Amino acid sequence: MKILPIGNQYNSTNYIHNNRLKNSQSNSFANITDLNLLNKNYNQISFNGVSKETMDIIQKIPISERIASVYQHCSEGDLVLVGKSLSKAKMGLLQTLSQIDRTIKKVFFIPDEKIHGYLGFMRDEDSNQILNLNDFNIKVVNETGDKIGIGLNIKNVAGYDSYYVADGSSIWVNDKTEIPFKTKPESNLIENWMKNFVSVKDFTNTVNSEIEKINRKTVSQLSKEAKADPSKVTFKDVGGQDKLINELKKSVIYPLKYPEAYSSFDINRGFILYGPPGTGKTHIARALANEADVNFVSLNGVELESKWVGESEENWRNLFDEAKQKQPTIMFIDEFDAIAKSRGGQDVYGDKVVNQILTLMTDLDNNAENVFVIGATNNFKALDGAIVRSGRFSKHLEVKMPDLEGTRKIFDIHTAKKHLDRNLDKETLTKRLYDLKTSGADIKYIVNEAHSKGYERTGIYDKMENGTLTGKDLRGFWITQEDFDNAIKSFIETRHGTERQTIGFNK
Repeated sequence: MKILPIGNQYNSTNYIHNNRLKNSQSNSFANITDLNLLNKNYNQISFNGVSKETMDIIQKIPISERIASVYQHCSEGDLVLVGKSLSKAKMGLLQTLSQIDRTIKKVFFIPDEKIHGYLGFMRDEDSNQILNLNDFNIKVVNETGDKIGIGLNIKNVAGYDSYYVADGSSIWVNDKTEIPFKTKPESNLIENWMKNFVSVKDFTNTVNSEIEKINRKTVSQLSKEAKADPSKVTFKDVGGQDKLINELKKSVIYPLKYPEAYSSFDINRGFILYGPPGTGKTHIARALANEADVNFVSLNGVELESKWVGESEENWRNLFDEAKQKQPTIMFIDEFDAIAKSRGGQDVYGDKVVNQILTLMTDLDNNAENVFVIGATNNFKALDGAIVRSGRFSKHLEVKMPDLEGTRKIFDIHTAKKHLDRNLDKETLTKRLYDLKTSGADIKYIVNEAHSKGYERTGIYDKMENGTLTGKDLRGFWITQEDFDNAIKSFIETRHGTERQTIGFNK
């Protein structure tokens, strides 16, 4: 946690005076202030190899002067690291990140072998923050004056903790090294040497891009309704696909909701849902988007292929750009095999589309965009090998025909708002639907067809025609076993037999 600059007051200054006698650096700076080696391009800092003679001179510059020279050119949030090794300073900084409440855009590193530890300095708007990058305590000492006399405030800053320091404070590392803290050097001549004793890594462009993404995501939330829409399809409306749903939760929803838990994961952004027609691939994708509460784009591969001939690559780029602008986004592409089929034939146009999709998916992965692309197909074998390899559409999830328990769940979902005859034998009915190898779409059709048969049986359609329908007619309506029997008979007739031929799959 960040600690405000308070501490215990001591009436004695022995601690400081005894240590200053051992660690005085006051004479070394006086020996170099008159050196006339000017280089005005200190804003273009680069950490190049320097000669031993130059390094010997640099080592005579007190570390406090070097820090102040760099620090006066820092903007709010810039970070100055000091220590022997940048890699070890980085390790300490990773342990201390919780103390930083702003975005780091530039990192300056000043190497020094004499301070026996690692420190970080960060400029705030009206204060200065020191980061203890070590696993041991450091001391920050402030001289104070009051009516009694001059005393000392000494604050122990725990390892990987932070503290706000004032100009003129002293920092003690391992009780061996004193670093007077100041925001400006004693002489501007030190600036002429900056390129020789500091390196800088500028992440401004990358950070600004990430800030824009975060802000865009925040702004996109403004148009979302506060109340949940009960008409939205969710996972509770998907039956018989529990294993698949659990996989989608772990692969899409949890990374979006708990990104810190997936910081060490290589998140997959491409999925293939494959299985027979009518098993609910589009239904599942829409439910996934609603569960994740993200932007959803649904497309059909056949429509895209016929509509965008001649300008397809540009349109695909625009499509992905829009998805990134509105991220997090789930993009669903039905009949994916129509546009991602194997290359190498006579369809040059199709090959170009596949190449463009591969490039766009690689960009999503490289830039860690919160865009997930789901392709659905009844013919998995027709897809290009590069499409289905790891790094593009890596997750291949089979959407199977429902088992007996899944058939019951799907039947319950589609009859939840319908009036069923209390004498209806649901167990026998769902077993019959299962034996007919019905898909989720088939069950939905049969339930609605039974409802329609019931309207015919009770004369409700006739009353609609005659204009005599009343609320009492509807309240007294029930779907009976006879209605379902007639609906199943109609279903069997429409598909020309009891065996359904699925596309792209063996029995």
